[in-house]
Amino acid sequence: MKSVDRSEEAKAEVNLGGILAAVMLIATVLLWSGVPSCADNAPRHILILSAYNYTFPAATQVIDGIENRLREKSGRRLEIDAEFLDLVRVEDPQHEVRTATFIREKYAARPPDIVVVVGGTALQFMMKYRDIVAPQVPVVFAGVSQATYSGLRPPANVTGVLIGLDLENTLHLAELLQPAARRLFVIASNITLEDRRWQETARRAIEQHDRKFETTYLFGLPYDVLVGEVSRIPSDAIVILLAFFGDGTNRTLTGREVARELARASPAPLYGPYNTYLDTGVVGGFFETFESHGAAAADLILAIGAGEDPAALQPKINPTQAFYVDSKAMARWGLKQSNLPPGTNVWFKQPSLWEEHHYLISAVALVIALQTIIVAALLVQRRRRRQAESSLEESEDRMTFTAASANIGLWQFDRTTDELWATDHCRTMFGLASDTPLTRERFVAAVHPDDRRIAVGTLRGVLRGQATVTDIRIVRPDGQIRWFRIRARAPLDRGRSPDQLSGILVDITDQKAAESEADQQRQEIAHLMRVSTLGELSGAIAHEVNQPLTAILSNAQAALYILEQSEPNLAEVRDALQDIVKEDSRAGNVVRRLHGLLKKEQTRSEFVDLNEMVDSAQLLLRSELIRRRVTIETDLAKSRPTAYGDSVQLQQVLLNLVINSMDAMASTPVSQRRVRICTRDGPDGAIELSVSDSGCGIRHVDGKQLFKPFYTTKDHGLGLGLTICSSIIRKHGGTLNLRDNEAGGATARITLPPRPMLMAAQ
Repeated sequence: MKSVDRSEEAKAEVNLGGILAAVMLIATVLLWSGVPSCADNAPRHILILSAYNYTFPAATQVIDGIENRLREKSGRRLEIDAEFLDLVRVEDPQHEVRTATFIREKYAARPPDIVVVVGGTALQFMMKYRDIVAPQVPVVFAGVSQATYSGLRPPANVTGVLIGLDLENTLHLAELLQPAARRLFVIASNITLEDRRWQETARRAIEQHDRKFETTYLFGLPYDVLVGEVSRIPSDAIVILLAFFGDGTNRTLTGREVARELARASPAPLYGPYNTYLDTGVVGGFFETFESHGAAAADLILAIGAGEDPAALQPKINPTQAFYVDSKAMARWGLKQSNLPPGTNVWFKQPSLWEEHHYLISAVALVIALQTIIVAALLVQRRRRRQAESSLEESEDRMTFTAASANIGLWQFDRTTDELWATDHCRTMFGLASDTPLTRERFVAAVHPDDRRIAVGTLRGVLRGQATVTDIRIVRPDGQIRWFRIRARAPLDRGRSPDQLSGILVDITDQKAAESEADQQRQEIAHLMRVSTLGELSGAIAHEVNQPLTAILSNAQAALYILEQSEPNLAEVRDALQDIVKEDSRAGNVVRRLHGLLKKEQTRSEFVDLNEMVDSAQLLLRSELIRRRVTIETDLAKSRPTAYGDSVQLQQVLLNLVINSMDAMASTPVSQRRVRICTRDGPDGAIELSVSDSGCGIRHVDGKQLFKPFYTTKDHGLGLGLTICSSIIRKHGGTLNLRDNEAGGATARITLPPRPMLMAAQ
């Protein structure tokens, strides 16, 4: 009686579902016809119904293939939902009705535009309950066999990708790998209609195969019995595992789990028609990957979404089928890869010993060959051995002599014994006797105190496997300080901590002295250039100093004159004295700036405000600008960009660039003689200073020659100004570039790096 009531309820639910679906379909059509622009912009809803549980790798891989292809190729926004119906393991009509009703109600407010079903059971479910789930909606299937599709005879707007069980090619692969096999075992579950159809397909393929096997079909056995049967299979047999969802005793399984356990229990190699069996111990087979199968189904979805009639899209077979094998499984069963068909995809292939270590093997083989030759020679003639030993000693002597001739010392450090070996020349370079024992402590003690941290850091870096090069100072026993360049490396074995360090020691004292002398000469030249620049400005500077002196004299005379009166006006005397103080300060500022540029001292790094430097240069050049009738325009950044370096050298660069700009405008009309100085913050914290003019530009000058020493375009120039300026800017870590302006003239642009973050340390 209860079963009758449930049947009546199911019919009522189906009728009610059909009425509701029809009403929803009419409302959807009316809504879309009324607002076509909104429908065009609305996202396309794709609903995927899988017949399997989400734990089945094949089902999830097919869905991943569908989603990935749709996300990649679709130009329209998509909403993709997936439902795992688990229809394969639950055979209950009432459950199917409840599932169909659940899906209809869940997506009633957002009905799908296309329904995708995965698996033959899902297609059966959709054909049976389509009026409830999604009436009249195009259906695309995946993972359905040709037999299942033909048996269902779906309507015209149902299309998809057929999955083929190419047992013939899988069997062909097994024959190539096991040519002596005479027995064949085929394993499959027997709980679904899809399983039974695959079994029929397998029987037909085996019966039509050219080579006849003694075939045993292990279909529908309880799982424990099946494992026992497989464990007794002869080792020279061929075993093929088809789909396996359960054993009919309410025990649910996945094909991948079954493949792994049967491959472990079977004495003979296993083959299978699915890529999910790989990496479980199964050798392989001829199949398509489930992701590519899903991608092929997604292509049909995209075609329908583009407006093609589903009835015109015939079901197809994915053309990407190929041979696939698991290299690890082949190695386990002792199968040869040379017997594989051409074009076989070999997965999980481990490089051979030769492929992974061919250099080492070649070296070892060469060493063994050399040792064999040497041993044979020693056994044949003792004299040759003595010649070899003598030759070896001579070779060592030549190497030591060559290193000593090049003023190079060889050394090696053993961290296990803390001993430091060095050649005699290396000891001489340190000022040590040949019998003096060398240790790490003695070496560190010989290093200049200011360089010990660098030396210790170098040794630690080598211990971490890093080849290093560094320059340090050594204090010899006689007090003499020498510069040495240390090159060190560790053994190439990265699997363990290095026990020995080796390297060379080069005396670079002369090189350091030459570099110091060259740097001193550069500073001398820079100072001479500053003096030369100020010499060019001597007339303007004299005028700049003479003006406040003249004003001081005039004001002093005026004050004396007022004081000589019977009733002197003290207010006027006070004004005169204030003018004297003001002009004295003005003259003092000029003299201090000149003194800063003329004095000769070591380079001193400090924070330099570029805006203040521009103002100072403008005051120094004021008289010269007036004399040459040149106007300076400034565009200074409000952020007051600050550089870190030598203020005198940077001031020298700016003065030189401004004077070059004035020289370049000698033939420019007076109304156009303008020098524009700009400061601003550049990208990534850099600082920029540019000097632009309206002169003749550098179009007719080779830009590469401008920064070369003694190259000049001036009649009175030495050709060292830009060379020194470029050297100063490079020393500050920046760049100096020259370019023509579009409106005429040229621009010199200085780019300095961000100032170091030293404020917290000060």
